[in-house]
Amino acid sequence: MQHTFPVKKITLATLALVGCQHVSADTVFGIYAGAGSWQGEYSGEAGDPAVTAQDLGMEEKNNAFYYIAIEHPVPFLPNIKVQQNDITSDQSSTIEKSFSIGDVTFPAGSDVKTDFDLSYTDATLYYEVLDNWLNLDLGITLRKYSGYLKAETMQFSDDIDIDVGVPLIYGKFQFDLPFSGFSAGFEGNYISYDGNNLSDYSAKIGYMFDSSLDLGLEVGYRAVKLDINEDDVATNLEIKGPYVAALFHF
Repeated sequence: MQHTFPVKKITLATLALVGCQHVSADTVFGIYAGAGSWQGEYSGEAGDPAVTAQDLGMEEKNNAFYYIAIEHPVPFLPNIKVQQNDITSDQSSTIEKSFSIGDVTFPAGSDVKTDFDLSYTDATLYYEVLDNWLNLDLGITLRKYSGYLKAETMQFSDDIDIDVGVPLIYGKFQFDLPFSGFSAGFEGNYISYDGNNLSDYSAKIGYMFDSSLDLGLEVGYRAVKLDINEDDVATNLEIKGPYVAALFHF
């Protein structure tokens, strides 16, 4: 049986940042891009009644992410960043207690195969509040989930489509060590509505090589949290772990 995770209507007035007189786009035009691999460890639970990620056999897995950001000097027009985040996993396990997904209850002792895709795309509109060796960006992220949750045994099966768009508050702080190429920073998104909480953050250290085409490396720690309580979906999962990325600046 198939279900659809509905789109929530969320008031954006509390997130409005456009029009602040002390923010800007950029002093020059620039394109920033990156691609990386993230080794995420799963924790938490899913279903109602719930079963833990460990009971389902979820293990660490490498997932990819990549982004491109465009910054410009046009007044009042925000910069934009688009990022794709892949989060997929499939596993099999003999569960010790029953749990439910959608309309189906999987009894204790069943050999259950689970498969999920929690991938999402972020489109972030932001302004640069600070733009020197101390950098502060603030804005709004529009996040689109397009995935699914599946569980099946020899006797039962169910799957839930995840098709939802939500806005999140976005912030990024970065310190650039002058004349060295090194930087350290923190970046994150957050929203809470109707008993649901979505958040992600990354703490990072980067180095840009001195070349005509700016290339760099970044290492850090990343975490994504999904606390969702809907009619068909109940999950409280956290995925966290180290990552490494290649950086490009044109």
